[in-house]
Amino acid sequence: MLSVLFCSRVKDNPDSNVKTLLDSAVDKVRGEERNQIEFLIKYDDDDDKRPDDSFFARYPFSIRTFAWSRGEGRHSLHHAQEYLFAQRDPRSRFCLMTADDFYFSRPNFVSEILSIQDEFCICGYNRPDIESFAGIYEQEQAIRRWVVSFGSLSPVVSARLIEVCQNFGWQSNVDSWLMGLSVVLYDLYKIVIWKTLPPFYERGGGYGLGDTPTYNNMELTGQKGPFNKYWFELVRRQARNLYLNMEYGTEFHRLAWTTRPRRLLRAIPIRPVELWKKVRAQPLRRLPVRVYRRLCKDLRAILT
Repeated sequence: MLSVLFCSRVKDNPDSNVKTLLDSAVDKVRGEERNQIEFLIKYDDDDDKRPDDSFFARYPFSIRTFAWSRGEGRHSLHHAQEYLFAQRDPRSRFCLMTADDFYFSRPNFVSEILSIQDEFCICGYNRPDIESFAGIYEQEQAIRRWVVSFGSLSPVVSARLIEVCQNFGWQSNVDSWLMGLSVVLYDLYKIVIWKTLPPFYERGGGYGLGDTPTYNNMELTGQKGPFNKYWFELVRRQARNLYLNMEYGTEFHRLAWTTRPRRLLRAIPIRPVELWKKVRAQPLRRLPVRVYRRLCKDLRAILT
């Protein structure tokens, strides 16, 4: 299934138009696909303009709404998205992170997304130049470029990626976090998990309510942040966790005796210069102990 997750606010928000979004879904999502898509929408409990249940009941696919207090800043947005993610249909493999001023523009996008077999995947209209930010992604000028290089503002992301990272990033818009995760994943491990999809949505409104004033110096937007550079360390930890799951698998069962970690099966030669640097990284008298510990570590990885 494809889960469409977003927060909506009608009161004092002229760009909100959830009816256009859902009507476009009726027009573009047909037949068996209607059982393969669901909408989960969060409203503010002080929004007395939000539609009632009878409005949503007329649509031919699953729509669930939630309402609680209005929050503050990007961290509140993430809390809402994480909650909606946890409420999705257990069969859901992909999430479309959008907003209430978007609408769908072509058919068959649900089937196209669900045909992707990759366990870890980010999909968008264009494939950003991720490689160009290797080694410089923490510099202010580079941040201001990669944070918006996604272009399309409603990413499709595999549910397994969100599970492994355990949240929707660190106080940024989802597309900004995914870009940060992508440049870090390439910088550390030379891995790119992007796929390009033909455009299937458009934005019909503006840019919502804008940045909300907040105390939080961990926020990242297109215009500012993160002022606390610990943001990057947390994303690096997410990238490492993602890499390890890609290498060793995401299932919880113990590995069979005949199973070998994918890293151990790679036939990538180590260049002499790199090997010499590793040997010289510590005193030579410690080399036998280091080799022994490495062998034990690899043996435990095979047997456990």
